[in-house]
Amino acid sequence: MTRNLFAPHKSSIVLDKDSTEPQEVPCRPTIYLPRGQTAGRWLVLLASLLLLSGCGNLARLAKDIRETGDRLRVVSGRINAPVCKDCEIIIAVSGDDQGQEIHNYRVFERSGSFRLAALRDSRFLIAFQDLNRDFSYQANEPAAWYKLSEREIKAGDVTDIELLLQGPSERPVPPTLEKIFNLRGSSLGKIDVRVGEVLDLDHEHFSHESASMGMWEPIGFMKSGRAGIFFLEPYDPARIPVLFVHGINGTPRNFKAIIQGLDRQRFQPWVLNYPSGLDLRALGDGLVGILAELRHRYGFNSLHFVAHSMGGLMVREYMAECTRSNACDYAGNFVSISTPFGGVASTALWIDYARVVMPVWRNLVPDGPFLSELFMHPLPPGARQTMLVTYLNTSRLSRDSGDGVIPLESQLRLEAQRQAVAIRGFNEDHSSVLQSSEAIEEVNQALIGIR
Repeated sequence: MTRNLFAPHKSSIVLDKDSTEPQEVPCRPTIYLPRGQTAGRWLVLLASLLLLSGCGNLARLAKDIRETGDRLRVVSGRINAPVCKDCEIIIAVSGDDQGQEIHNYRVFERSGSFRLAALRDSRFLIAFQDLNRDFSYQANEPAAWYKLSEREIKAGDVTDIELLLQGPSERPVPPTLEKIFNLRGSSLGKIDVRVGEVLDLDHEHFSHESASMGMWEPIGFMKSGRAGIFFLEPYDPARIPVLFVHGINGTPRNFKAIIQGLDRQRFQPWVLNYPSGLDLRALGDGLVGILAELRHRYGFNSLHFVAHSMGGLMVREYMAECTRSNACDYAGNFVSISTPFGGVASTALWIDYARVVMPVWRNLVPDGPFLSELFMHPLPPGARQTMLVTYLNTSRLSRDSGDGVIPLESQLRLEAQRQAVAIRGFNEDHSSVLQSSEAIEEVNQALIGIR
């Protein structure tokens, strides 16, 4: 089963822990801890973010979550394309029977299950197999149209749709699907992502203010064109792309030193800029779709990943989705840095006492559904993980072994160790490791595959 970047799980859009209905958000300037409990640095960080941001950000978060539930739905089912079982398929959702109002689209690597976001007034699905890989729908390509019934439209999310692409459709090709890349930035009411735009790391999209917006106003973050995979230089087919994935409240700028130290003769840096307040399951699946689109456009054979902190959880969920859907044969070396594979214990306490729950916090609960299921599927066959762990704790708030933010116990979750080809430890804290010359050298060695 797949999930779309634009459609967080229903479990991730609960505003109040005891209710599934949106609530008015009161100002709570005081965080009460149970008697006998102490707050670790992670919990204090979350509390500080809330208190310093004030009631305005709570209201923004609640509004964003409410908008997601009010405007979006998810449509899912299975695709069967017997003409070419391993050819890419593009599915678009439309508001009319002529395909003039395209609300969203997604690339799928092959036949199988599909899932993508749609608007509440989306009424048609248009699927076609892009046999010549030109990202345009031609009349001779296998295609299928599906009309949502009134019952399905009223039901909200729609499941069990069957799409059979056994030959060309008699319907005329919608002009909107002749150049699909032109739809970027206009679909899902502009709740969209950018794909392959070239930006400098100094761009405002990668600022700390933008990162904060990604936590507290994730839908606004996407509407303003901040979300997506960005290139730092024009695409070069002679070099392997490396995707950098930041953590919660992070930004691609966190990787500036590592990117400067990257072997640029071998690699080209890409950065994922995403709203870190959203559910990691939805984000991981959305990454599958975005990378399928980029591969369809550029045809790269290999892609490596470098992820810091919570970004490592997102990449691991992405890889689990790859395995579930038998996709992503391009996935190569994966370097996780200071990643809480075992979760953060204090997050559960925070969820119990917060009036508004940021969706991603639920993913960090050690015995929660997300982390309990994270290692149920192995890495894709070509993926090799190197774990960099950090253990310099200079924090006055926690005496746990670890880097002052993530305990070693969480970084060294046994299932993560078992799947890694190498584990390297650094006497650095949670942030300083990203500037460490030794760690940067280790990243290069891991990406090259020297072990």
